Amino acid sequence: MTNNQKKRLKALLRNTKAQIRGVDFALALLIFVIAFSQVIIVLSNLLIPSLVQMETYSQEQELNKLYSNIFNSKGNPTNWGTISTDALLDFKLGLMGSNLELDFTKINRLTSDISDYWALNYLDVKVSYGLIRDFAVSIYSPISIEIESFTAAFGTITIEGVVKELLTPIENADIWVLSIDDNNNVATNYTTTQNFSGEIKFQAVINADETDHYTIVAFAQVGEIYQDYTTIRLAKESAGLEYEIVDFDSHPFAYENSVIQTSAIDLNVERDSLSDEATGIVVFPFSDLGVSYFRQSLLATTLNSETIYEGTGIPIPASGLAVLVVHDRADTTYTAGYIGLPMFQDEENGMIFAHSSFADQTSFISQTRTILMRNVLLKCQIWYW
Repeated sequence: MTNNQKKRLKALLRNTKAQIRGVDFALALLIFVIAFSQVIIVLSNLLIPSLVQMETYSQEQELNKLYSNIFNSKGNPTNWGTISTDALLDFKLGLMGSNLELDFTKINRLTSDISDYWALNYLDVKVSYGLIRDFAVSIYSPISIEIESFTAAFGTITIEGVVKELLTPIENADIWVLSIDDNNNVATNYTTTQNFSGEIKFQAVINADETDHYTIVAFAQVGEIYQDYTTIRLAKESAGLEYEIVDFDSHPFAYENSVIQTSAIDLNVERDSLSDEATGIVVFPFSDLGVSYFRQSLLATTLNSETIYEGTGIPIPASGLAVLVVHDRADTTYTAGYIGLPMFQDEENGMIFAHSSFADQTSFISQTRTILMRNVLLKCQIWYW
């Protein structure tokens, strides 16, 4: 072999070794990248759920604290329920009453469309607790009464409906249906839910005076501690004899009387400038004495530079749910408003106390418990997002 051939052979071997080292490096790098990516995937699968769990746990802790602050405390000041909104300083929402039960006066401050003098602002409540996230508060009965249909003609009103627990109709529930006409006369009917041709429902027939307007209030009771109510307002159509369901005009504010606690309320409602008389009627399920309502004329007065109607010391039962109806008349103009004791905060009535974005939320956590109010169990729920 000549020297030139030897030189060419050595150069070829050097190039071959260099190529082998390059291939080895590339293979090693590829193996490292694959192994490292697997490590990243494994760590991601371990860490991301852990981070999500930590965030969820943190939200749940915040939710528990908020729930306790709102439903298990009296708030600050403890008597804030009867203090006007403008005078609430260093305010914190708390719905517990002095007897370690929910306070309907405080609950009613959450009601939509009550006067500005009493209404609470959601953002003020949020800021008072230093919250970054948003929340919603709901208060409702574990059972529900629904009016499904009605007929009204010549003073005879027939109401049909159901009582349910979740989606299941309840048989043998006690039902009280009351009608209040536009002359403030009250007519009543007691019945129960029964099996009508395979359907469990109630039918209440009320014989009332014939008038153009009726406020209908229906109560349901199951056992000793479950109650619910619902309301509709009927008005005769402008032409003909038929009645239709129309909206209520207002939500008066009703609160516990400070002297006769647990068995009397005070109320006030904005007065139409043309009105000349108003009546407050408190209706409730029959008591042992057979009394199902109390009625009182309201006086015109001034509150916060506004003319209102006011009533004080109106009797109510010492326990159980009730509904306050206010009828206001100005010549031929007639208006009607109502507020529950307590006013339920639920989606059906559009009363949930929440940020305006609540209806659009699809991801949130929530907590629900049952709490006693006036010897009736209510469901109290908070959403948090």
